Amino acid sequence: MEIRQARPEDAREVSGVISELDTREYGYSDIGHVMDYIRRGRYYVLCENGAVVGAMALKPVEGSCQIYTIASRRKGGGRALVEYAIQKCRKEGVPKLWCWSMAHYKAKGFYGKLGFEEQYLLKKQWLGMDCFFFGKVID
Repeated sequence: MEIRQARPEDAREVSGVISELDTREYGYSDIGHVMDYIRRGRYYVLCENGAVVGAMALKPVEGSCQIYTIASRRKGGGRALVEYAIQKCRKEGVPKLWCWSMAHYKAKGFYGKLGFEEQYLLKKQWLGMDCFFFGKVID
């Protein structure tokens, strides 16, 4: 498996992979939204035999970096993408990598194993859903 920056021709595959994150209220997989992030150089893809099997969008926010979306169809793919993001932050001197996740995604264990700490839980934060914020200081 390899991780590389997404290209415009990857947009449909990226959209398909991240569609599992969609809610009734918000479509992360909207092709226009995906293309916008690809054009800005913010999407990274996990490829296996030439096919996109995972995707992650990174967003710079006030000197830190947010994992905006992440999804994988391969065991270990999510971990590989987050480790890639950690290395990218380290290389670029970004001091913190963070994300938020709706509680129903049950991501607490996943991020905890990668060294992220729960920063806080916001009750009924987004569309009436509880959201966790996780962060990792990059050394």
